[in-house]
Amino acid sequence: MRKFFLVILALGLGFVISTKFVFAFLVPEVEPTLEQGLAETIPAEMRGWRSKKVPLSDTPEGEDRVLDVLDLDDVFCRQYVKGDTEVMIYVAYWYPASEPYSSVAIHNPDSCWVIAGWEIEERESNREVSMGGLDLKEHEWGVYKREGSVAHVMFWHLLGGKPNKYIKHMLWTSTGMDSIKRQFYFIFNMYQMGLNLGQDQLFVRISSNKPFQELEESGDLRQILNHIDGLGVSRVSDG
Repeated sequence: MRKFFLVILALGLGFVISTKFVFAFLVPEVEPTLEQGLAETIPAEMRGWRSKKVPLSDTPEGEDRVLDVLDLDDVFCRQYVKGDTEVMIYVAYWYPASEPYSSVAIHNPDSCWVIAGWEIEERESNREVSMGGLDLKEHEWGVYKREGSVAHVMFWHLLGGKPNKYIKHMLWTSTGMDSIKRQFYFIFNMYQMGLNLGQDQLFVRISSNKPFQELEESGDLRQILNHIDGLGVSRVSDG
């Protein structure tokens, strides 16, 4: 058992050294796609909705742990309520070359929510649809359930404004194998994208207690998508 942990430690150390070397000497510098912070990009209030800021954890200590694990540079997390409709908008941002793509991608609902007790009822990857009158960029979609609660979710992992098409392969299991998997994911990213590994990153998640088709029919989805228009989740946003 001790030998196993030493191997895992060595692999983890090798991963840190290799990624730092690649980012320091091989990955070209790029400009960020966001010109201002998330608080300036996304209005806190949305007309006709009640809203409140949602912490990333139930306790200050838990919040610190989450921020330490994610190592993000900016975050926006608010709940919006109108009648019996509840919508959560979560956005995290990383500056160019601040984190490997895989280190961000693994923290998605298929990993973190499942570990927290949610079950995946439906799932579709690299989804290309037009909703709310907008041509949405490729994204992940799913329905998750836990203890009678249902969450309809769509999320994007944008690399320099372009969707990460490989996020479905990247899972975090909270075990010793994660150190090995992170190295594999990093190598996988290099194989797929070459040295284009230094783009800034946006993780955008919209979750609702109602299906998105229902929100689209009521006009609420278009309002929500317009609310986060500055993040570039639709091709209309590209201008």
